[in-house]
Amino acid sequence: MMLGKQPDLVSKFLRTEFFRYIVSGSIAFIFDFSVLVFCTEVLAMHYLYSNIAGYAVGLVVSYTINVIWVFNYRRFNGKQRREFAYFTLIVLFGLVTSELVLWLVTESSEIHYTWAKVVATFFVFLFNFITKKWLLFSPAHA
Repeated sequence: MMLGKQPDLVSKFLRTEFFRYIVSGSIAFIFDFSVLVFCTEVLAMHYLYSNIAGYAVGLVVSYTINVIWVFNYRRFNGKQRREFAYFTLIVLFGLVTSELVLWLVTESSEIHYTWAKVVATFFVFLFNFITKKWLLFSPAHA
C-alpha cells in the first residue's frame, strides 16, 4: 500500500521550492567552487581571498536562478535593487560563516581547503534558504 504513495511524494517534492533551491544552490556552488579552485591553484591567491571571489560569482548565479525559477513569490518584485541588497546581506552573512569555517577547518586540521569548503557550504545552505524564503520570497511576512 505504501509503495503506491511513494511516486506521489517524490513527484510533489520535485515540484517544491526547496527542491528547486537545492538545484539552484548546486549550480551556484559549482560556479563558486570552480572560482575558488581557479583563483587558488591557477592565480595563486590565498584560499580565503579565493573564497570571496567564488562567493561573489555564486551570489550572482544564485540570485538570478532564485528570482527566475526557484521561488514562486517575490516580496520586492519591481524593486530589484532593494531585493538584491537584502539578498546580498544574507549571502554576506553566509560568506562570513563560510570564511570562518573554511579557516578553522583548514588551519586546525590536515583537511584540504576544498573539503573545508564543502563543510562550510553545509553550514550555510539551510540558513540561506530559510532566511531568503522568510525575508524575500514569502507573502506571509509582507
